[in-house]
Amino acid sequence: MKRYRSLKAAIAATLAASAIGLAIPMHSQAAEQQNAKDDAAEYSKLSGAKISLSQAVDAAERKFGGKAVNAALDNEQASAAFEIELMTEKGSQTVAVDGVTGEAATVSDQQDNGGEDVE
Repeated sequence: MKRYRSLKAAIAATLAASAIGLAIPMHSQAAEQQNAKDDAAEYSKLSGAKISLSQAVDAAERKFGGKAVNAALDNEQASAAFEIELMTEKGSQTVAVDGVTGEAATVSDQQDNGGEDVE
C-alpha cells in the first residue's frame, strides 16, 4: 500500500512539474508576441520620419551644443519623434527632435519625468 502512495506522489509531482514547464513557454510566447507588436508600432512611426536618428542627434547638438550621450525613438509620441540626451557644460539636457521637420526643442522637466509638455 505504501508503494502505491509513493507512486501516486511521484506521478503527482511529475504532473505538477510538467504543468509548470508548459506554463513558462506560454508566458514567453506571449511576451514575444507583445514584443513583435511593439516593434511593428515603432517601425510604423519610423516609416513616417523624414530624418534619421543620427540626423536628429546632429540637429540637437547644433542647436543646443554639447554631445549626445543617449538617443532613441520617443515611444510616447503619436508620430515619429526622437529624444536626445545631451551632456553640456551645464549638465544633462533632454531634447526632443521632430522626426518630420527635424526641429529640436528642449523637453520640460514635466515631460522628462513622464509628462506631455514640450517647451
